[in-house]
Amino acid sequence: MNKRVLIITYYWPPAGGGGVQRWLKFAKYLPQFGYTPIIFTPENADYPVLDESLLSEVPEEAMVVRHPIWEPYRAFRSLASGGDKGVSAGFIRHKKKEGLTTKIAQWVRGNMIIPDARRFWVSPSVDFLQRWLEANPVDVIVSTGPPHSMHLIARKLCKLTGIPWLADFRDPWVNMDNVEKFKMTPTARSLHARLERKVLCDANAVVTVSWHLSAEYEKIRGRTVGVITNGFDHTDFTQLTATASSSFVIGHYGTFGEDRNPRTLWNVLDEMVRENASFARDLKLELIGPTDISVLEAAQKTAFRDSIEYVPYMKHDEALQRMKSASVLTVILNQNANEEGRVTGKIFEYVACEIPVLGIGSVTSDCARVINDTGVGRMIAFDDATAMKKYLLDVYEKKFKLESNAHSRAMKYSRKELTRNLADQFNQLLQGNN
Repeated sequence: MNKRVLIITYYWPPAGGGGVQRWLKFAKYLPQFGYTPIIFTPENADYPVLDESLLSEVPEEAMVVRHPIWEPYRAFRSLASGGDKGVSAGFIRHKKKEGLTTKIAQWVRGNMIIPDARRFWVSPSVDFLQRWLEANPVDVIVSTGPPHSMHLIARKLCKLTGIPWLADFRDPWVNMDNVEKFKMTPTARSLHARLERKVLCDANAVVTVSWHLSAEYEKIRGRTVGVITNGFDHTDFTQLTATASSSFVIGHYGTFGEDRNPRTLWNVLDEMVRENASFARDLKLELIGPTDISVLEAAQKTAFRDSIEYVPYMKHDEALQRMKSASVLTVILNQNANEEGRVTGKIFEYVACEIPVLGIGSVTSDCARVINDTGVGRMIAFDDATAMKKYLLDVYEKKFKLESNAHSRAMKYSRKELTRNLADQFNQLLQGNN
């Protein structure tokens, strides 16, 4: 008989976007490794995007337990945007300048609502789950963040019930992306750090998605922090076929924030279309996903502006089809303190497409490690225009080829194999708890 694992997550279908994929796929494969997933998630969450198609991926074995949530994020977003959706939940700007209300709202978010806007769900969830678990026992508790309030629910439950707990960090906490926008006071930052330390030290096991973040958290925890990266689900790609096109499609899929704006790439492409009439005729730039106005404006000031297609949001299966039909897939790292440990979820789906990848960012980053490990492309520094131009020309002229064993090298990042690693973590956790 399978053991039971309670997974506390804010993001769950019909939520769309990258945050839902990790545990949706773990839940899909966990029954094959002896664990039945029980998902605890909000009943009326304020998701920034919806993707109803993901509901079909929830496995039959999974039990989904929903509980109402009150969250101030709706009001915060209204205030932050000045009523016109100027700033999204992911800090994607749709207008050029942030107004005073935006700055005030961001300050309130960083200094008054700690650790995040879902903190008001913590106590009601603990009360509910403590009663629920008396009639529905589980073997393991998992929390996944952000939002990191999910960890606070699990921490209290673990103390009350003694059920072993694994904390999963998909992103950093104190050193989160866009942290500078919150203008945290030293007091607020100290509160975040104290909560982060409590979670890291009290959890029976901790895993995260990158090697650099693991090393950072091991220093705080004083014990091992496992690495289970994001990955790709091979079943998502079995029915995909590349659509024939005469265009040379350079694609970016997913959130495209201001701190990823690849100005050197835009300059390189501008130069290439001015120099090469054939390249200019063939080029198409696909930007699929929420994109900051600064990125769009920079790209639209170039000679290739008429070759740009921008789609603010696309269902996951449709986005995969676009990826599979592209000529070059771009992954661009945030230009901030998290760059070295930033491994975006889409890089693994890029790997599965078996199409040349252009990475832009630190060549010593964990993302570069994945690209090099799988042989699917190159990571090039943000300002290395010469290397970018050469790589793009090599792909365009079909001089660049994926390494022959790229497929087999990629399989360690399949969702099924990663779930096997997760189940091993659970097994070790339970053995240590006996």
